Amino acid sequence: MSSRTMTASRAIEPLGRPFGTHLTAVGLANLADGVVQTGVPLLAITLTRSPELMGVLTAAVWLPWLICGMPAGVLVDRWDRRRTMMVGLGARALLLAAVAALALADALTIWVLVGLALAYGVTEVFTDLAAGAQVPSLVGRAAPRLRRANSRLLAVQQVGNGFAGPPLAGLLVTLGAAWLTGSAALVVLAAVLVLGVGLRGRYAAARPTDEDLTGQRGELMTGMRILWRHPVLRPMLLAGGLWNFGSTAFSAVIVLWLVGPSSAGGLTPQLFSLVLVAMPVGALVGSAVADRVLTRWSEMRVLGVCWGLNAVLNLVPLLWPGAVGFALFLLAVGPLGVIGNVVSGSIRPRMVPEHVLGKVGGAARMIGFGAMPLGAVVGGQVAGWFGIPAVLLGVVVVMALATAYVVRRVPQSLVDEHEL
Repeated sequence: MSSRTMTASRAIEPLGRPFGTHLTAVGLANLADGVVQTGVPLLAITLTRSPELMGVLTAAVWLPWLICGMPAGVLVDRWDRRRTMMVGLGARALLLAAVAALALADALTIWVLVGLALAYGVTEVFTDLAAGAQVPSLVGRAAPRLRRANSRLLAVQQVGNGFAGPPLAGLLVTLGAAWLTGSAALVVLAAVLVLGVGLRGRYAAARPTDEDLTGQRGELMTGMRILWRHPVLRPMLLAGGLWNFGSTAFSAVIVLWLVGPSSAGGLTPQLFSLVLVAMPVGALVGSAVADRVLTRWSEMRVLGVCWGLNAVLNLVPLLWPGAVGFALFLLAVGPLGVIGNVVSGSIRPRMVPEHVLGKVGGAARMIGFGAMPLGAVVGGQVAGWFGIPAVLLGVVVVMALATAYVVRRVPQSLVDEHEL
């Protein structure tokens, strides 16, 4: 067999049944995420039209990453990652069931939704870190396999979170808050069962015997030290945090900008939910072509193009706030976002040893996702002071600056030089 044939054979090698089980559980969890993430803001605007309160609600989703990201990363590296996912998802199912009970008792308020978002976010910190750290143990650490695995995970996430979740949320909102949260609880419970039945064995990282840790505080800071000293990961982290700041400011106000009779878009909640399907449609296209694109062009060049185009496209909802304009915007940014995430998601596992992936992932998300509650609060406040158009325009500027920074600081040669 020639070397070219052997390379092609390795390229199409299946990722395996354990990864398929993991993929199924992630897909179910993301279906519930799509229902909750779309449905809760739609419930919230029936309780308030305040951009400041909507900013607080959005911030509550991401605040746990700022508070819990680093300690959760340490614990994920100590614990069995499969079991961590099961416990986190089980807690999420109980939380959603409790909110459904409050809705049935007619005790739902904006602050109950804020509490739901905050507690839901805590479960996401642990389950997402465990799920991400587990991928190399399921598929290996080779760059092509990691990219294929990340492409499939992103595709499944988009199908659940973006394609099936939003229209289902629009239907469930019309039935009532108890239907929305109760149905999501059942889907999360199904994800727990898939992991419990379909994925057996222990999935804890082996800890090296010569690991130098100076107590709990030293272990807590391990991930941050690795990130901050790394010439590739540090600039990507800072740029990603700035990007997320702008993205969450956008998310905090876009429902108010587009939904309701007094909004610029005038969309109904049901139409808004259906329009959101355009993003996963584009994302599925991105997942299908990501590997080909990255085979033809260098990773960092692709990342710069995706981020740059995405930044400019954020002008579309401002200039064309109707259903068609928003749908075209989502259809365009979907593939760009997925391809960019495939790049960023496959770089870190190739540069960080497996036994510290949880710590590094927790530290990275503490900074990257920790910028998101700040972006949501700032977006809500700026919208209250100067109007929503000022926020949408500012988001474009912030994203463009983040793109320029990462393109300048991280050439492809630097990535290649520091790969393990």
